[in-house]
Amino acid sequence: MKILFVINPASGNKNIDKAILRIHALAVETGFDFKFMYTTGVDDDNAIQEQLHTYKPDRIIAGGGDGTLQMVARNILNRKIPFGVLPFGSANGFATAIGIPANPVEAVEAVVRAERTHPLDLLKFNDKHLCIHLGDIGINALMVKEYSEDESRGMLGYAKHLIASTQATPLLHYTIKTPEQEYKKEGYMLAFANAHKYGTGIHISEGSVSDGKFEICNVEHIALDSAIKAGLTALNVFIDKNMFADVICCREAEIHISEKVHFQIDGEYMGMTDHLTVRILAAAIPLLIPS
Repeated sequence: MKILFVINPASGNKNIDKAILRIHALAVETGFDFKFMYTTGVDDDNAIQEQLHTYKPDRIIAGGGDGTLQMVARNILNRKIPFGVLPFGSANGFATAIGIPANPVEAVEAVVRAERTHPLDLLKFNDKHLCIHLGDIGINALMVKEYSEDESRGMLGYAKHLIASTQATPLLHYTIKTPEQEYKKEGYMLAFANAHKYGTGIHISEGSVSDGKFEICNVEHIALDSAIKAGLTALNVFIDKNMFADVICCREAEIHISEKVHFQIDGEYMGMTDHLTVRILAAAIPLLIPS
């Protein structure tokens, strides 16, 4: 068996080196062949395609945050190559949602030894951008923008921009059209969830990555006072249990927003938008599931 590991060396986790050593040890123990590809942020998609063509892996395992995982996923779409994920990022939202061990060394052990796969859905925005975990507009998207432009990393880096992002985001009005119904709503953030929780562990819906549907979660209010009291250490603005109570479950939707607003997908800032289409790509990739 040949495994291609696509690793983002700039990810926020401090235990990547230990995880890399464990991969070497496991290869000796179990006899699999492997290759590392380290992302650079320059032409990584073509580099992955080159490895798929020349190395021809039986499995591909991505180590990084949601952005790295999404990049690998979009390059193996429709190839039926088993896909594994390692939590090498700061928040590791997707890995958290699917139950991958938070410790990178334990995750290597679990994912490399995985013997079964589960169908993984993906989201597609505006018939162009894929999403593996979560996209949103409003407060969190603005925090992602500010975080990407700051040298501070980790959850504290996110929290640093919390108050400013909350104050800078107006009450938004949007129309949500699904094949079944049209909704008129208002709020400070609209999340599009392929999985059921953020990397902080905050539960956002009852959905899963394999149910052929996604959830649209409208955030009508923000518990900023509670977040400040909690110390702003882990995006604690999302501690209100009722924050994601307003949920629409669907397979596709069109959203019109009252004004241009910040938009992000899997931790990557996408710019400003006042219109989105979203649809599910059901069972798009076979996902390696630890035993």
